[in-house]
Amino acid sequence: MRLFRLEIKRIMKSRRTLTLLAAALLMSIVMAYLPISFESINRPGEDGKIIELDGLPAIQFKRDYYEKTAGNITPQKLAEALRTYQSYVKEYGTLNDVPLDIYIENIMAIRPMLKGLTEAFADPKTGIGADLMDIDPDEVEQYFYEKCVSHLDDTMNLEQKEYEAAGQFAAGRYADVDQPFYLYPGMSRDAFDYTTLYILVLSILCVAIASPAFANEYQTGSDSILRCTKYGRMKLAVIRILSVCCIFIVIFILGMSIHLLILNLAFGTDCLKTSFQMLFSVINLPNINLGQLQIILVLAGLLSVLAIVSCTLFLSARCRDSLTVLLISIVILFLPIFAYGALGDTWIGGILPSAGIGMKNNFLYQLCDFNFLHIGDMSFWTPYVILVSATVEIPLFLFLTVRSYCKHQVA
Repeated sequence: MRLFRLEIKRIMKSRRTLTLLAAALLMSIVMAYLPISFESINRPGEDGKIIELDGLPAIQFKRDYYEKTAGNITPQKLAEALRTYQSYVKEYGTLNDVPLDIYIENIMAIRPMLKGLTEAFADPKTGIGADLMDIDPDEVEQYFYEKCVSHLDDTMNLEQKEYEAAGQFAAGRYADVDQPFYLYPGMSRDAFDYTTLYILVLSILCVAIASPAFANEYQTGSDSILRCTKYGRMKLAVIRILSVCCIFIVIFILGMSIHLLILNLAFGTDCLKTSFQMLFSVINLPNINLGQLQIILVLAGLLSVLAIVSCTLFLSARCRDSLTVLLISIVILFLPIFAYGALGDTWIGGILPSAGIGMKNNFLYQLCDFNFLHIGDMSFWTPYVILVSATVEIPLFLFLTVRSYCKHQVA
């Protein structure tokens, strides 16, 4: 325990480490502030002039305004909202021609409910969403949730036609989704995008902190002295790994807690009861709400960060200078992003330590999409591939780190 405390103290005494940790906490605030600042809405004032609200005032106005339509989304509620929408659009010609005061009073509150209709009633052959004016409200009232199931089947036939197992898996997962969906005003998709972006930023900072863990001693030659001490090999390697991982776990949990606390205070906690399907796609497979989504993103993000940090520690134990370690680790960190952009979902992009971290390839978008990796007739949903790969890679890379450090030959 004394050696563990000394190792923690040694790491935390580094000005470079303290600077990067401070940056991690600062970015948690910045990444929470940005989606709040981007919220805006126009509303008519008492004198007839347009008043533009931004930031917290806009969020509060939306929360109060959308409260009238909050709750469970029954087919009857959807059908009535669609009838209201169609009646005003028919009266004024197009949605853009509806006066702002009438739009805000009668249509704006029901728009979040209606966005799923165009998807559920999409063309089965092309997947193109239906026009709200072409949808029959009576059909919505009778068959909305059945249409969601049909649209999922159509989507799987379009995207995974050659893999029957993928379609069966998707149908089985969707059968477990609670219905009716729930919708509460508050958090936008942008907020979750910035949460995943913050996880990417944390990963970069953690890699930068971990890269000199062993390589720095190789550069200075101090490892030759440490190896002569009683605990200079295996025990020191294990203690150093535990120290680094503990620091990263604490800073990750602290940073994410600050980030999510700011978001939840700004957008409100009622919106966390919203079904995952009502914010993203009505045919999404996870049976979770937005509060559970936040927890999943934190846990999956922590797992991915520990995986890339474990890989970085292994490289640090193998390479003789920290700059080389940093460069290789950054390449590995960003490789799934480039692989996804160039090739789509591949096994390389799915099993790398940083597979759940990135932009369009991150864990959130893998939950939203219908991406599968295949071996013969077997199909594996990419979120499962990412989680299993990271779980295996963490102990594997840490074992290789200890082994490499113990076998390192002093120059």
